[in-house]
Amino acid sequence: MKKIIILVIAVLTLSLVGCANNQLESNQNAQTDQNVEVNQNVETDQEDEETTEPTDKRITVYISGPENMINKLEEEFETDRGDVADFLIMSCGQLRSKVWTEKEAGQIQADVVFGSDPLIYNMLDDEGLLDSIDIKNSEMIADEFKLENHNYFFVNERYVTLIYNKKNLTGELPESYKDLAYNDENYSIVMADARQSSTGLGIAISLYQLNDNDIEYFNKLSAKDFMLTKSNGQVPSLIMEGQYDIGVAPYDSLIRLRKKAKNDGYEMPLEAIWPEEGAIIIRRPIGVIKNAERTDEKQKTSEELVNFFISKKAQLITSKFGFASVRKDIENDFIPKDIKTCIIDWEKATKDEKQFKEQYSEIFK
Repeated sequence: MKKIIILVIAVLTLSLVGCANNQLESNQNAQTDQNVEVNQNVETDQEDEETTEPTDKRITVYISGPENMINKLEEEFETDRGDVADFLIMSCGQLRSKVWTEKEAGQIQADVVFGSDPLIYNMLDDEGLLDSIDIKNSEMIADEFKLENHNYFFVNERYVTLIYNKKNLTGELPESYKDLAYNDENYSIVMADARQSSTGLGIAISLYQLNDNDIEYFNKLSAKDFMLTKSNGQVPSLIMEGQYDIGVAPYDSLIRLRKKAKNDGYEMPLEAIWPEEGAIIIRRPIGVIKNAERTDEKQKTSEELVNFFISKKAQLITSKFGFASVRKDIENDFIPKDIKTCIIDWEKATKDEKQFKEQYSEIFK
């Protein structure tokens, strides 16, 4: 449709130029131009009818993640279906905030929500706001990703670790998350703000759990050369620019930065440290928002999208961007085999979230 609109504009522009040079020629061509425009509009209208899906089929998707990855997923999903989904890309924190605000207003406007972490999905599920749907080929999902008593599904997982600038940090390296707060080294440290970043909240709560639910860990951090950013994406960028020595961030962001450095031909100064406590696992869910007024066609498309995200085709796409697959038939080679991992207790985190946020906000007010 865009090409046709551009062609119409080009024809009208040429007509105006001809008018300036020769009024008679313009008058003679006027009817022709009008006919061309009418024909082009007819073609445009016909193409709209052929390619634009009726509104009762189109779904709205709130989604977080790398934009290139999301665009590829949307393109693949719509290859055989047409333009049936509007993907609204936002950060994890924005997604969480938007879903919460709309829930409080009475109805979440999205049909499908993907990204962020289980905290928001647990809340939605507890309030009966997620639809139960059938997953095709569920036998291909690894057992550790299968959920009982929940109406959301894990699409992939990411790993949180320590990322540092090897040009800045040349002395003794920390060996654990605890070292950041409790050793005597003068690191400059950066981390996403748990009040602004949904993944940052997941990371902060996991550090809280790893330190025996002791908020003193964050008191110690706040006394150091410590900075909070709005999003996780800013953390490796600030470290790479040399503004900070080290930070806590998802490892997949480092994978993408390494690929970019290789493609663009520059040296990558960032390295990862796998902490003694283990790489923190954050799993990324997807869910269909319950809506009694949704048409059968929209419901069908929503369920197809969830199944597509767990399909091998979609999982191979997300794997290229550093996210580990939930499927048995896709190997996870993102972290060394001997590296420990630790899983956040999301059920406990959901219960502790309010109290934790109050304590955290008091420290970083």
